[in-house]
Amino acid sequence: MGGVIAVKGGPFLVLGTGRSGTAAAAALRRRGGSVETVGRATEDAVRAWAASHPGGTVIASPGIPPRDPAMLAARALGLRVRGELSLGCELLPGGARVVAVTGSKGKSSLVKFLADALRASGRRAVPCGNYGLPVCEAADADPAPQDAVVECSSFQLETADEALAPEVAILLNLSGDHLDRHGSMAAYRDAKLSLFAHQAPGSLALLPAPSEDLAGLAEAFRARYPGRSFSTFGAGRDADFRVDVPAGSYFDNDVLRPAAAAGAAALRRFGLAPDAIRAALSSFEPLPHRMQTAARRGDVAWVDNSKATSLAALVASLRMARAPILLVAGGRLKEPFSLPAKVLLDSGVEKVYAFGECGPEMSRVWSKALPAPCFPGLSEACAAVAVDAAGLRSGTVLLAPGTASFDQFRSYAERGDLFATLARRHCSA
Repeated sequence: MGGVIAVKGGPFLVLGTGRSGTAAAAALRRRGGSVETVGRATEDAVRAWAASHPGGTVIASPGIPPRDPAMLAARALGLRVRGELSLGCELLPGGARVVAVTGSKGKSSLVKFLADALRASGRRAVPCGNYGLPVCEAADADPAPQDAVVECSSFQLETADEALAPEVAILLNLSGDHLDRHGSMAAYRDAKLSLFAHQAPGSLALLPAPSEDLAGLAEAFRARYPGRSFSTFGAGRDADFRVDVPAGSYFDNDVLRPAAAAGAAALRRFGLAPDAIRAALSSFEPLPHRMQTAARRGDVAWVDNSKATSLAALVASLRMARAPILLVAGGRLKEPFSLPAKVLLDSGVEKVYAFGECGPEMSRVWSKALPAPCFPGLSEACAAVAVDAAGLRSGTVLLAPGTASFDQFRSYAERGDLFATLARRHCSA
């Protein structure tokens, strides 16, 4: 178990009793910290606690925005505000090496790949953060971890501090997401770039190789961190780090090759040989609901990519799917709807089956260029797509919603599970 250094700065008020808040409170109590938890963060609760605990520390759930009245009150009262992720990094046992990953899509898959590869090499690696264990739990794992592979969401990075100082930091990609929280693309980008804020000299900072979609990212890094160096990864010759992806592996497509290059760069830093990296790429098993074949009828695959919760992720899904594509999309938009039908047509989409809260808008915009009927829910959409899929000799029925799931489901996983159930039912009929 880690030392008691993090208990300095107490007493502690933990805002939020979800996984991260519960883990933070438990870790602090194991170290003798004075901890109070509040399930619902309010300004009044913070002020009341601060009145009897001056100079304390607030551990905030990542679900609480920085401009929330409770957060503003905590800072105005002189309380230290940090997140569970930073607290957990401070509690990691001495000598533990940290690789941290952020980005708009594909973070969890890369974190799983890195942890799987490190464990296969004989190291005690723990995936944690936004995927896997809360970092405070990972810090107290038994046996103690040698490596922490940390997924960092933009929400978590808003309360990160000097304790997050990864030996390897990866910004995997960047596209519009969570703009309802961050307010602008620039603010979202800056939250992601804060991953690199406290890296020690000699650490490895990795950015995607420049492209049209990522114009200005390197310049933003240089402006924020003058004099700091970084390396680039990607599939092109201009990248500092590239990798030959094994044919037929999960990473064997234009979308995921850059992630494979970033992962290989991190693993080389951690001492893995090229043959071990290649073996890890070949054997990788993806997480559920990430381009996962749920069922197949003949040469037509029903592919569940319910994790595609942004429009950029939807477009990436199309680039990984075999045409012709029957696209099932819809739900609750997290961003302005700005995806032209031409992008779908150029990617091999023959028809869209829109559903859910934004289904009518998707149908209205896309039906000017291709068939895009609208359905109340996913079940009705899948019933319709099954009829059309029966006439295909090959291709893909693709669930790539491009949206959050919360209009009709509790999570993207629940949405994907229903799609998989419907796919198996229709393919066996």
